[in-house]
Amino acid sequence: MYPRPLLPVLAIWDRTRMTVRLSIIMVVLLVPCMSAVYGFVHFSQGQISFSERESDGNDVLLPALELFGGALTGRRPNLAALDAAMADNPELFADGGLDEAHAAVTSAAAGDPTTGAGRIAFGEALAAFITGVANESNLILDPDLDSFYVMDMEVVQLPRVLLAAARAAAPVSPAGTALIAEQAVYASELTTVAGNLRTGAETSLANTSDGTLTGRLAGVERVAAAAETIASALDAGLGTAVAVDPAPLGEAVTAVSGDLHTALGGLIGTRIDGFEAEQDTILAITVVGVLLAVYAGVGLWWHTRFHVGHMVAGVQAIAAGDLAPRPLPTGRDEFGDIGRALGTARAKIAAQEEDLRAGQDAREQQMSTSMAQQQRSEALLRERAKEAIADTASTIAMELAEVVDQVEQVRAATNRIDGQMAAAAQITESVVTKAAEADRVTGALTASLRRVAEMAQVIAGVADQTRMLALNATIEAARAGEMGKGFAVVAGEVKDLATASARSTEQISSTISSLETDVAAMFAAIGGVTDGIGSVNTATLELRQIAADQHDLVQSLDRGVAETLDRINNMVDLTDKLERREFPRYADTGPVTLVVDGERHAGRLLDVSLGGLHCTVPTLDRLGLGADVTAELRVSGTTVTLAGNVAQRTGDDLRLRFLDVSPEARGALARHIATLGNALP
Repeated sequence: MYPRPLLPVLAIWDRTRMTVRLSIIMVVLLVPCMSAVYGFVHFSQGQISFSERESDGNDVLLPALELFGGALTGRRPNLAALDAAMADNPELFADGGLDEAHAAVTSAAAGDPTTGAGRIAFGEALAAFITGVANESNLILDPDLDSFYVMDMEVVQLPRVLLAAARAAAPVSPAGTALIAEQAVYASELTTVAGNLRTGAETSLANTSDGTLTGRLAGVERVAAAAETIASALDAGLGTAVAVDPAPLGEAVTAVSGDLHTALGGLIGTRIDGFEAEQDTILAITVVGVLLAVYAGVGLWWHTRFHVGHMVAGVQAIAAGDLAPRPLPTGRDEFGDIGRALGTARAKIAAQEEDLRAGQDAREQQMSTSMAQQQRSEALLRERAKEAIADTASTIAMELAEVVDQVEQVRAATNRIDGQMAAAAQITESVVTKAAEADRVTGALTASLRRVAEMAQVIAGVADQTRMLALNATIEAARAGEMGKGFAVVAGEVKDLATASARSTEQISSTISSLETDVAAMFAAIGGVTDGIGSVNTATLELRQIAADQHDLVQSLDRGVAETLDRINNMVDLTDKLERREFPRYADTGPVTLVVDGERHAGRLLDVSLGGLHCTVPTLDRLGLGADVTAELRVSGTTVTLAGNVAQRTGDDLRLRFLDVSPEARGALARHIATLGNALP
């Protein structure tokens, strides 16, 4: 009983070959593997693209920071480097999100950034532009701790400290409390940024393995120190307009911008290299693993196909009866176990078939011996029956021959009477003489008829004796049991023949009685001639009519005796005609082919026995009794050829008697007959 949850997949497996199953499993396993690889590559490419976009943003930030630092030193801004960086990284500006910020920078640069207000406006525009670039390039979302703080210094802290210094150098509040608050805010901002720069540098150095980062971040301390100097000046001169010089800070920022750019670019490049190396490693491992899996799968597929093919061929050969040695799996897996089991089964089946073949040969030998004995007994019985029938028939034939002679004498006498009657019409005076002669002939005829009657009695006695012989034969056949069934049929036929002979004898006796009556009438007529010559013509006519009737009776008697002789003569061949009843017959509707003079004619069996067959062949219409014919039968899976001749024919219906059947053919025929059921009556 299959588990219900597995029924769908088991239904598929039941309809596919083993190699197809393995191919399906390999494909099914490769699909998620390839999907996972695709997902990993997609994710890895996303990380690489993310970091590459950061690198692009870092390239744009460098000229922006340099412009910002240069503005604090009093240099007029030149946007050529910034525009070139933007042109080299167009994907950052493709959606137009930075167009407004860039326009603001361009507008502020067109003013006078050397003045305090112009420097503040230019710084605010650059700070907004730097923030937009950081957002567009994913720098603000940098995921690594070391690069994040370098990015924070570059994107957040440096623009913040520059903007705070620009504002501190040109305060907008008048002297007094408002100025104090503004200076305090700028001083706090500068101090906070200086602390953030130092903390960021320390954190970056503590969380990186890049040995060059220490030298590149050395300038951060100068920026922090310059910011603290401006903050200290603001704190010392609170409430008074302090003249703050942001140029040192601008120069420090301009100097450190390149180092921060290089440091951040190196960290991002290292990260990208790591992603690519990881991707290449995973892909290489995956490709090698897939290749190994495909290699192993193909090997398993070939191994399974090879051994399953051998096992199927071995099983099919065993099923077809071919027990010759064949290659089978011999490994230590399940295929090897099945192969060894098949080899053992084949050896056992071969041994069993050898035993069965030996037993079958012994049974066929025993059957052949038994059938030979039966045939000898039946042949002896048939010979004895034939001799008895031949002796009886010869005796009856001799006696009937005498009857024929007497009948010939009667016919001759009748002819003479007819001639005398004709002469009596011409010679009336010799009527009396002829009547006397007729009286003598009539007497002789009466004596002949008496002898014929006696012969009829003899025939009747022979018929009774034949019936007794048939009765005795029937009794003896019944005692013989199965061995006497064939002779019982012969005895029945003999009994029927004796009955026919008795009927013929009765006909003969009846005819003789009629003849005696006619002779008596003729005798009375002749006697009447002497009493009345005047009625001689009438008597002559009556005698001629009587003679004609007597002639017809003699002819009828002659035909009956001839038929009886034919039947008696045919009794000699009775056993030959009943030869097919020597063996039990069995109904069979299989095909049969009759070969006559090299021509093949297909037919259909009606019944078959060990001694002959009964069939119908529509295409064979020129075959007579006793003609030689060869029959081909399909029995027990083989074609058996049997020579014989035609024993009986009625239209397309033929009965054949086998001649000189070989023991092998007889054995095959006997095995086929054993499968046909009960014998026909």
